[in-house]
Amino acid sequence: MNDKPPLSEGELITGIIRILSEADRWIVVTHCKPDGDTLGSGSAFLALGESMGKKVAWGGPDPFPEIYGFLYGADRYVPDIAPDFPALKKGDAVIVLDTSTRERSVHGIDSVSETVPVVNIDHHHDNERFGSIAWVDASASSTGEMCWLLFKKWGTAFSPEAAEALYTAIVTDSGNFTFSCTTSRTHEAAGELLDCGVSPEKLDCMIRCSRSTEGLHLRGRALERIFPVGGTAACTWLTLQDFIDTGSDPSETEGLVNELLTLRSVSFAALLVEEEDKVRASFRSRGGISAAKAAHRFGGGGHPQAAGCSLPLPLEEALRSVADLLEETDGLRSSSSE
Repeated sequence: MNDKPPLSEGELITGIIRILSEADRWIVVTHCKPDGDTLGSGSAFLALGESMGKKVAWGGPDPFPEIYGFLYGADRYVPDIAPDFPALKKGDAVIVLDTSTRERSVHGIDSVSETVPVVNIDHHHDNERFGSIAWVDASASSTGEMCWLLFKKWGTAFSPEAAEALYTAIVTDSGNFTFSCTTSRTHEAAGELLDCGVSPEKLDCMIRCSRSTEGLHLRGRALERIFPVGGTAACTWLTLQDFIDTGSDPSETEGLVNELLTLRSVSFAALLVEEEDKVRASFRSRGGISAAKAAHRFGGGGHPQAAGCSLPLPLEEALRSVADLLEETDGLRSSSSE
């Protein structure tokens, strides 16, 4: 039995700074279907590491979405960086960002040698706390906000590239500062990044005004299929054929599920996207139903406001399963423990 008390936030930050300062090379890892938070945080670490003279590589299990192609180092992102893991040695350090479970990380994350520290930085309350050191702060709006705090404690200067990347991480995961996870510290972080020269207008244009015609056609298909569930929820879906017909990319679904929450009286939204061997579901909530609890029912995870999961079912069965779950909201209510 281990009666040792958990490390404080200050101790965790100090430990992470020591590990990364001593390492010669950083391997920065994002989660599957990367979003603005994991990519913005990763890009910031890339910029920081290079400014400190570190060798830095970064990647994740899935391709880099075009919508975030403006981030520093996007052209050096390596999809499926895992094959390099067995070759890591003393002097290397792995940084896993915004990733609650090993399953959401690259395959082979557990093959890293015990001599190579794995730093886990995340704001998901259900994080497995894997790795050599795990700093999990469920009160943070984003992993980007945590990275901002880490860099401040470290005493490092925010380069323009790192500042833009962290602002992107924060603004996307806080829903442009509208989600309930937004706090005074979130605004403090954003304010300091603005002082570093970040242009909100420029980044908003980059993030929200860079859709392709093909992507809008894809979104149109999803929007015309919206159907209500249980009075306060709305669902829709996309098939593999939809991507082929419109000539669009899976990254074009970024933020699409949020559109359903603009419907009057809808406080829970679900988007199901068909893939080759499964259906990927994205959940968003503005009401009493917890997106995280809904995702947990299917082996996924996330936050009360935003979560996701994969269903190893045909699309029609997956839709029926999600709709049936939302018809019975017992056990899905949000709680302060999330």
